[in-house]
Amino acid sequence: MKLTQSNQSILDYLVALLPSVRSGHPETYKTYGDVHRDLGLPGIPHELEHQGLGGLATQLHEAGLPGITGLIIRRDTLSPGGGFFRLYNQVVDDFNWWEEEIARVIAFDWSPYSKAAPRRDPPKTPVAADGKKTERVETTSYRILRDTPLARKIKFSHNYECQICGETIHLADGSRYAEAHHLQPLGAPHHGPDIAENIICLCPNHHALLDYFAIPLALNHIRTKEHHALGVAYIDYHNCQHATKKRAL
Repeated sequence: MKLTQSNQSILDYLVALLPSVRSGHPETYKTYGDVHRDLGLPGIPHELEHQGLGGLATQLHEAGLPGITGLIIRRDTLSPGGGFFRLYNQVVDDFNWWEEEIARVIAFDWSPYSKAAPRRDPPKTPVAADGKKTERVETTSYRILRDTPLARKIKFSHNYECQICGETIHLADGSRYAEAHHLQPLGAPHHGPDIAENIICLCPNHHALLDYFAIPLALNHIRTKEHHALGVAYIDYHNCQHATKKRAL
């Protein structure tokens, strides 16, 4: 694979980022503006596509290499441009595929293609603080934390910021943490559906409050994104449960 100087510059820039990149965490990626500014390119960020990015993406794809250009995202959507997905014959904004592709990018040995490739040591297996994997968190009762692909997509689309208070949790490795909650809970006796309209992105505090129907919800007070609309029926279901528990006091 022979790259032009501009192609190589962008590739080296992206490879140098890899030690700090985490798959599924766009806050560790770079925007078009970041790359354009850091490389000192003329014009405006929109021109990056014609200043080496487009050619690099095409060559990587034709060579069967991972799509490292997927690390360059739009500031407004926190995802790559539609051309990136179409190049790989994927549906635009297929976040599950994108997350898997970035995992391939991180695992790939880029040393034959870039001098900026980080030294590769055998990865350590992550271990939880208590030394074992758990799916339940004990409070007064047990609260199940589900991290399905759909839940991850919704948290990702909200940049892991609570839709009620706007807060996020910053972890030590630089990533963000949030939780997904079903407004009409899954399973008996609620039997809520596992669909985007029934899922809200929350901080742990508001997740606990909604789990116990401790507070009501108002649609005009919930932070929304263009591609994720909550269903009014599920907000009404939550509020009915809140009202029932309040009357029982």
